[in-house]
Amino acid sequence: MMRSASNHSRAAQNAFMRKDHVSAKQHSEKARADWSTSEKLNAEAANKILGITNRNNDIWKLDLHGLHAAEAVQVLQERLQMIEGRFTVNRSVSPNRGRSKNAALRSPSQEPCGRLDVEGLDRQRTSSRELRNSLQVVTGIGKHSRGHASLPLAVKTFFEDHRYRFDETRPGVITVRPKFRHS
Repeated sequence: MMRSASNHSRAAQNAFMRKDHVSAKQHSEKARADWSTSEKLNAEAANKILGITNRNNDIWKLDLHGLHAAEAVQVLQERLQMIEGRFTVNRSVSPNRGRSKNAALRSPSQEPCGRLDVEGLDRQRTSSRELRNSLQVVTGIGKHSRGHASLPLAVKTFFEDHRYRFDETRPGVITVRPKFRHS
């Protein structure tokens, strides 16, 4: 589709230079339609590749192999937004720490206010101790790239531009710390 779009675009330019404006318009419209179709097909292919390479991964591991750099950065940004929106870090010390499982909680006036499953609450509220705090991003090292590896460079540039803390833990694998909201 991209080749067809490119050919129609070239034909439109040639027709315009020959002052054949009707033909130029037809080729131009066909080129636009072909570009649009090729973009949809590329997006479809990227989704299939992503599904295959990440079928066994959890939310904390993202394999970007096989994607173009722009597609990979878009997927990475969406994953980080999902993680950052899903979790909040509670930095305050729980007033219930050290109490038994079904401790009776009391209001400031020491009136009984009922029994509460403290462990259940602790499971619902994600503490900084329980939270996995880094996303492992697999970019590969560019063995199948022509020239230099563009994917690791694009990912690192995204992290730097958006001020993420990251570390290349080994060649082709970058660990990044999402920006969690604090409660």
